[in-house]
Amino acid sequence: MTTIFVLLILLAALTLVAVYLMGGALTRTATSEEELSRQIKPVDLEAFRNLIDAEEEEHLRTNLSASEFRSIERLRLRAAIDYLLAVSHNVDALLHFGQTARRSSDERIAEAARSLVENALRLRLLSAFAIAELCIRMVFPGTMLRPAGIADRYQQVAERAAQLGRLQYPGRGALLSRSL
Repeated sequence: MTTIFVLLILLAALTLVAVYLMGGALTRTATSEEELSRQIKPVDLEAFRNLIDAEEEEHLRTNLSASEFRSIERLRLRAAIDYLLAVSHNVDALLHFGQTARRSSDERIAEAARSLVENALRLRLLSAFAIAELCIRMVFPGTMLRPAGIADRYQQVAERAAQLGRLQYPGRGALLSRSL
């Protein structure tokens, strides 16, 4: 029972640190789609999914020695955290993009922006918890915590951002789609 309590306290503390660090990720708010596209960090969702896949982890656990597995698993967890930090950075940029667009007089743009902001806020919180979970797994390797739904949620946010980009910039809206 105390182990669970300690893990929850550690998870909460790590989450607060992650949220604090992510809050100041951007120094400049993007004012155009081109600028936003330059701020976006690449995220390979398939590679990320592979890094957090339970079956892949079990395959490595079965086929490697215990020390090799621990070493490889730490590298995989660090890589997954790097992906999550890129997702957090991108979400921060998309939040600014969406918040600016919410003030549009075009109702379609304003609604698309509201949808983007709502989903991006959820993803921001989810990614903070996921970073905390992976940090706990690095400290306590036997822990079975897995960041659930991050890749799918990021894909949804990226689609909403692309839709907003196409509405705001009809002639060149595909630029944002390619960046995400």
